[in-house]
Amino acid sequence: MIYFRTIILTLIFTIPLIGNEKPSTAPKFGVLKSAVIPGWGEHSYQSKTRAYIFNGIEASLWIFAGVASSTIRSHESDLYYLAAEYAEVTDPQSKSDIFLDRVSSYESMDAYNEQMLRNRQWDRIYSREEGEYWNWETTERRKEYYDIKTQRYYWRQRLTYTFGALALNHLVSTMDALFLKRQQSSLTVQPIIGLNNTGMLLSLSF
Repeated sequence: MIYFRTIILTLIFTIPLIGNEKPSTAPKFGVLKSAVIPGWGEHSYQSKTRAYIFNGIEASLWIFAGVASSTIRSHESDLYYLAAEYAEVTDPQSKSDIFLDRVSSYESMDAYNEQMLRNRQWDRIYSREEGEYWNWETTERRKEYYDIKTQRYYWRQRLTYTFGALALNHLVSTMDALFLKRQQSSLTVQPIIGLNNTGMLLSLSF
């Protein structure tokens, strides 16, 4: 028993030198903060450079998303105006993207229907009575409409990719905050010496 207590006392004085660190002062919810706002958790863990990088990426992506959304709305307004003014489309805002795509590819509803009849695709034929009529004033106007519609499609893709990048930025920042949290973990050793037992209490905090 004396020999065992001697070993314990020796460990009490040597373990603090090789295994004990200062208790962590980092907040408990740093990882959750980064999941909500990328970089917020890094600020909590005093990693300013990383925090500003994630903040900057997040801000840039949201700014780009705003620009993309505004550009899409602008293109849509131009599309509806051209369709109504130069192709005689009734209430273009209520029409589906499929219909508007076909409007951009054919000079008129009649030309489109003729092509569908040749292809024996009778289920795709449009009717003037159903408000599906169009007739372009000039080919140049139709091509202008087609170019704007194509640009709207590209900007919609960019907006989708931007939201994907935002989700990725949240994920990476959360993982980075978790890494910083683990770096700031601490091991505390508390000796327990009594009349009937002797031991150590190890406490690992994050």
